[in-house]
Amino acid sequence: MKATPTYLLDSLSSNDVTFFIPPYQRNYEWSTDTCKVLLADVQKVASSNAGGAKTEHFFGSIVYVVEDAGFGVPARYVLTDGQQRITTTMLLLMALRDSIDDAEYQETIQKRFLENDRAGEGTEFKIKLKQVESDWEAYKLLALRHEIPGDQKNSTVYQNYMFFRRAIDPLTDTDKKGFLERGLMKFSTISIQLEPDRNPWENPQEIFESMNSLGQPLSLADLARNYLLMGKNSREQTALYNEFWLTLEKRLPGRLSEFLRDWMQADQHKSFKVARENNYKELYSLFKEITRGRHVEDLFQDFVRFSRPYALACGLESTGVPRIDQTIFDLNVIGVAPAYSYLTEVLGAWESGQLSDAQVESVLIAVRTYLLRRRVLGITQAENKFFPALGARLGDLIASTSLTETLFAQLSSQEYALRLPNDDELGVRLVSMNFYNLGRSRNYPRLLLSLAEELLTKSRPAWDDAHLQLEHIMPQKLSSQWRSALGGSADQIHQDLVNNIGNITLIRHNQELGNRSFAEKKSLYSAKSGLQVAQNHVVDRDAWDAASILERQQYMIGMLVKDILRIPQKFTHGSNWAQVQGDSSQFDSRQILNQLIGETLQYVPNPSIVAQVVSDSKVLFEGKEWSLSPLTRELKERDGAVSKSSQFQGALYWSWDGTRLVDLDI
Repeated sequence: MKATPTYLLDSLSSNDVTFFIPPYQRNYEWSTDTCKVLLADVQKVASSNAGGAKTEHFFGSIVYVVEDAGFGVPARYVLTDGQQRITTTMLLLMALRDSIDDAEYQETIQKRFLENDRAGEGTEFKIKLKQVESDWEAYKLLALRHEIPGDQKNSTVYQNYMFFRRAIDPLTDTDKKGFLERGLMKFSTISIQLEPDRNPWENPQEIFESMNSLGQPLSLADLARNYLLMGKNSREQTALYNEFWLTLEKRLPGRLSEFLRDWMQADQHKSFKVARENNYKELYSLFKEITRGRHVEDLFQDFVRFSRPYALACGLESTGVPRIDQTIFDLNVIGVAPAYSYLTEVLGAWESGQLSDAQVESVLIAVRTYLLRRRVLGITQAENKFFPALGARLGDLIASTSLTETLFAQLSSQEYALRLPNDDELGVRLVSMNFYNLGRSRNYPRLLLSLAEELLTKSRPAWDDAHLQLEHIMPQKLSSQWRSALGGSADQIHQDLVNNIGNITLIRHNQELGNRSFAEKKSLYSAKSGLQVAQNHVVDRDAWDAASILERQQYMIGMLVKDILRIPQKFTHGSNWAQVQGDSSQFDSRQILNQLIGETLQYVPNPSIVAQVVSDSKVLFEGKEWSLSPLTRELKERDGAVSKSSQFQGALYWSWDGTRLVDLDI
């Protein structure tokens, strides 16, 4: 290792050197705020030196490995550390060059710092700093004083160049020259040359990771790319980057860390933590274990193969089959990131011809049904662990004679938290739930009603239609006219049913209808604003009251449960999770209650006390939902003193049709 104090611009002025940013480095990403700090430092040093203070500014270390490019060609300094600082300095020099009126001074900046006279025109050595590919085009055009096309003006390279231009342009030429000569030229560095051929411990990969351990951490994608490319020489790195990694960057912009985590899940058929800043290093360690011993080019080829169906699963690219694309869109509306690895494997099997269009569509619809049934019940637990493992069973699915039944059997074969809700559980929940506020941004009711419209008319309303909105038929705030129409129980009806599925519809209208009368709303629903889902069991009513809402509730629930979220008959009333095996000490009342949703239970010590089953874990008693054991304790306390340590297994104290729950065999 050779460490030499020097000035930054002295290094940049040498015609014997071209700085080369290797592909394993991250893209240029200095923010405008960071550029402001650099500009302030340059101004401060220039002002101090103008006053005779003889000030310098230490700009950190520049770490590199030297590669001999051959006779008559500048040496290639492959940067291990200093990429962001040198790139920003070059952009500042370009801004000075283009802002100064003195043409001779402009040319001096160009020839001394930006271009290399020893290199031939058109070679990569002509420009003194070779960027990574994603930043290269904009940087090259700026360095050579060419026009920047519109598609490059959003690049960080161009944006930071323009920041410097706007900051420098108001200055006089004298001030601009002083800015360079008394400011930027007084920025000192330590130039560190690594010699890994002579000293194996000067490993560029380890030094790169160590130097980037402070400040903004390297992403999983940065670390993985570094790990795979670092062992190659710069020409091999460039070839692998351009042929493979650049394809990934263009196909999955800003998502490469998430992509690699999902590739790991599909490769291992197990779950890994979500790729976030606080666990990049942990995932990177696992990535190295998974890929150790594999050929680098084979890995890159596998990444690219996986990236195409992955882009389809994320909705970034189109399959070319509208119904498949629509179902993928629906899945992303639901929020299907935990299933990306599995969906990618499914879509990969489709692309390779193992699944037909109809088969892959049925798989995607089944996953949509599974997730929407669970979302109605507010269930998301354990899905991030389940879907990666489900990929290991894709071969069984492809080989099955009944793909849909096989998939639903797979979806129903996991722990209770991953269950497929049956028709009874789903139906009871839809009766009592606040349908309007289901899910974030109310996307779930909007999607379910869009699916209902498609079922009725074979046409789906456009999701991005600005006029498409959820509508309360009975309004959220009652006017005097609505109170009069609802009668003496108006407030109770409103409280109980305003957000009920029977009172919520989907319309296409450019403003809120608010508390307009039911007659006015019917007129709008019957015209252009009204989708079919807003007309059926609505416009044929003379009044909109509790009976009307409950009648439409049953209509909508029937459509959702039996058609839109249909599951095979064998699962409609089943306990769709892995059943508990063993003796009565392992009794799980959920298996029984799941079969009794909607039924009435009797309290064994006093059969006149009853409760209605509303889910596989709750009963309704005195207007409140209870789990059986806490309800049993409550009733025992009402009868007399109960020790704080007393425990009650609810299934022992409640019966159905004369048989205690613990003894039922359903």
